[in-house]
Amino acid sequence: MASVEVLQLIEKAKQAFNSENYEMAQVYLDEALLQEPDVPEVYFWRGKVATTDLNDEVIETAIGDFTQAVELKPDYWEAYFERGKVYLYFNRLEEAEEDFKKVVQLNPKFKDVYSYLAQIEIQRGNDQKAMEYLNKVTAGGDYKYYYNLGKIFLNAKSYETAIENFTKALEDNKYLVDAYYLRAKAYEAVGKYKEAIQDLKSAATLTPEEKKFFTDMANVYFKKAMKAADEGDIRRSADLFIEGLKINYNLKIKPEYEKVLEEAAKDALKNKEYQQAILYLEFAERVVDNRCVDEQLPFEECYKRKQEINALMKEAEKGLPLKERILKKLNDIYAK
Repeated sequence: MASVEVLQLIEKAKQAFNSENYEMAQVYLDEALLQEPDVPEVYFWRGKVATTDLNDEVIETAIGDFTQAVELKPDYWEAYFERGKVYLYFNRLEEAEEDFKKVVQLNPKFKDVYSYLAQIEIQRGNDQKAMEYLNKVTAGGDYKYYYNLGKIFLNAKSYETAIENFTKALEDNKYLVDAYYLRAKAYEAVGKYKEAIQDLKSAATLTPEEKKFFTDMANVYFKKAMKAADEGDIRRSADLFIEGLKINYNLKIKPEYEKVLEEAAKDALKNKEYQQAILYLEFAERVVDNRCVDEQLPFEECYKRKQEINALMKEAEKGLPLKERILKKLNDIYAK
C-alpha cells in the first residue's frame, strides 16, 4: 500500500493530467517514484503522460511504464488497455490484441475494448469478425452502432467508410456533437475541407464552449489556403489564411506561404482595391510580428520584412480617399 504522501502526489498528477498540464503531472509522478519505486499507479500515470507527447520515441516509453504497472499489479486491466492502445498506434497488432483480450478476461463489462479489437480485425481485412466485436459494444442499427463503427473505420484510416457511418449516425441523432467532429476529421483527411469546416461549425454551434472545434476549424482554413496557394490562386489563399487567423490569432503560417498575404496585397493594389490591400498587409504584419517573437528571428531579418510590408502599406494608404486616410491614421494612433 502506497503512503499517504505518494497517494496525494498521484492525485495531484491526475488533476494536472486532466487539466492538460502534462509537465506538472510528470513532476508529481517523478517525486512519487523517488519516494516509492514500486507503486503500480505511478507507472500507469507516467505511461498516460507519455502518450500525450508528439514524439513517437517518447510515446514508445509508455510501453515500459505500463509493463511495469502490470508486473506490479497483474490484474491492472486499465494498464493492459492503455498499453494495447500504444501497441495499436505503432501497428503492433498481435501485441495489441493480446492486451485487449487480457482486458476482456479481467473486465468483460468494459465495452470500449471491443471497439479496438474490431479495429484490429478491420486492419486485417476480417470485416465479419470486426462486426462481431462491434455488436458487443451496442446493438446494430441505432445511431450509437453507426457512430462506433465510424470511429473504428476512422482509426483504421478508412475515411470514406467512416464518413458513411457518421452520416448514418447523424441521420438518427442530429445533436451528436462528436459525430460531427469526427466526420470533420475524416473529411479533412481526404481533402474535403469545405465539408470539414461545415461539420466543425455544426459541432461548435452545439457546444460553443469547446475550444478544439474552433482550433481545428482554423487549421482546416489554413490547409485550404495552402492548397489554393499551390494551385496559384493567391487572392483566395490570402482570404482563407485571414479566415483562419480570425478564429485563432496564434496560428503560424509556414515560411514558404508567409508572403502570400503580401502578394495578394500587390494584386489588390494593381486593381486599385486599396482597402483590401490594407487588410492583407495588416494580417501580414501580425504574422511577421508573431514569428519574430515566437521563433526569435534575427533583428535584421525582422526589420527587413517589416520594412517591405510598411512600404506596401504606404502605397495602399495613398490610394485611399482623404477621409479614409485620416480615419486610418487615427486608428493607428489609438491602436498603439
